[in-house]
Amino acid sequence: MIERFTFDRLCTALLFVAIATAACLMPAQHDTWWLLRAGQDIWHTRQVLLTDIYSHTAYGAAWPNHEWLSQLLFYAIYAIGGMPLLTLAAAAAVTAAWAIVWIETRGPAQAKFLMTAFVVATATTTWSLRAQVLSLLLVVATAALLRRRRYAWLPLLFWIWANLHGAVLLGVLLLAAALAAAIVEDRKAILRLAGATASCLVATALTPLGWRFWLDMPQSLGRIRQLGIDEWAAPAVGSLAEAPFWITIAALIVLTCARGRMLFDGEARREGRITQCACALALAPLALTAVRNVPPFLMLSLPAIAALLPGFPTARVASAPQRPRLNFAFAAAAAALAAVVVAGAYHARLARFNWVPLPPASIAALDRCEGNLYNRYDEGGYLIWFAPDRKVFLDGRQDPYPPSLINEQKLVEASGIFERLFARYDVGCAYVPAESAVSANLARAGWTPLFSDPNWAVFARNRESLVTQPSKAAPRDLSLDLQVSADDSGQIVGR
Repeated sequence: MIERFTFDRLCTALLFVAIATAACLMPAQHDTWWLLRAGQDIWHTRQVLLTDIYSHTAYGAAWPNHEWLSQLLFYAIYAIGGMPLLTLAAAAAVTAAWAIVWIETRGPAQAKFLMTAFVVATATTTWSLRAQVLSLLLVVATAALLRRRRYAWLPLLFWIWANLHGAVLLGVLLLAAALAAAIVEDRKAILRLAGATASCLVATALTPLGWRFWLDMPQSLGRIRQLGIDEWAAPAVGSLAEAPFWITIAALIVLTCARGRMLFDGEARREGRITQCACALALAPLALTAVRNVPPFLMLSLPAIAALLPGFPTARVASAPQRPRLNFAFAAAAAALAAVVVAGAYHARLARFNWVPLPPASIAALDRCEGNLYNRYDEGGYLIWFAPDRKVFLDGRQDPYPPSLINEQKLVEASGIFERLFARYDVGCAYVPAESAVSANLARAGWTPLFSDPNWAVFARNRESLVTQPSKAAPRDLSLDLQVSADDSGQIVGR
């Protein structure tokens, strides 16, 4: 085997060592922690959670929990090996997805190396410990099965996917694209594909939500759009980090217009290249409207672009001495170095992993705090896991909460005027950023600081604070011009 380790294989190995290493360093997000808590509760109760039990503001409200299987899977992995094993498992899903992309992309290894290296950094922007990494794998697996016309596997895949993550809607879009492509690519396959598509749609209803899945998901997406989360914003045209996306989508459109006819050749049709391009083009509009959809688009666009390109010239290096033993040694050394780096990072529990997102002393301070808790949307997921005895005010699940509550919380964070909201929900304990307007006004109103560091503060209500004068408001109506954005991890911030 070592004797067959050519330079092309060295390039491939180095590329996947880099992808796997980057994936192994992906961080946890605030959603990670409520996902783990839900998985823990599902495991212990043997029941899928479909109503809110984690907040005092929406307790008992309907929660269309379309990720219950991911929650259970993530918690099971966490219970076995903690955050390191959970991160490795998520990294394995991402790396497997890129392996499928590599296999599906035609052309010599060096050309595929350059194409993949060009876009992979942009595709890492949404890598984090949440169910979305599983959807990346399932998107490329679905596209590969459609191209190869292996329709029999699709209903099972869609049943699993519908219970893992709501992004199964992307899979439905790929089915529609493949049906359209089959009209010109292989009419004999239309009936089989139509039958598989119908079975896939039925499979998406075989979840705890049943047919409500198709009602709940559009409503959920509508609520998410109202929150101003960055990953649901359109890609920025002037962003250097997103330049590979814009170049890729332009290349796909130009090549489709200029060379689309070549896909009608006998060999290209037999290989399912029309389906391959149709799947990539189907995700293009979604990628244009949301950064979140850029990675799956990029993963499907590489095989499509390669299918549209003219034949690749034979690489000159192929005639040079291959030195397989030296190539293998380089690859082995790179893999060993990557393993050492990842193991060292896990042992050091680097802050980038977000494995301890809140100071333990701040969590302990909540035990001395009476009354309902106030926290931002951003920290709710952390508190659901790390302070399991407290009901949160808000968290990243968003579905159980009315939009009016989320919007009011944004206004409170921007203005610092907390009295009316706190009184309505009988808030007696606040977990807030130390430098926030709410924190300053709580201190001014006489609330007792139970914990404070440069980042966080925990306040308890005093009896005197119940009759304190309202904090001074800004002279204008913030509701008229408040804008909300989010950082790359999906955290909401006011500006």
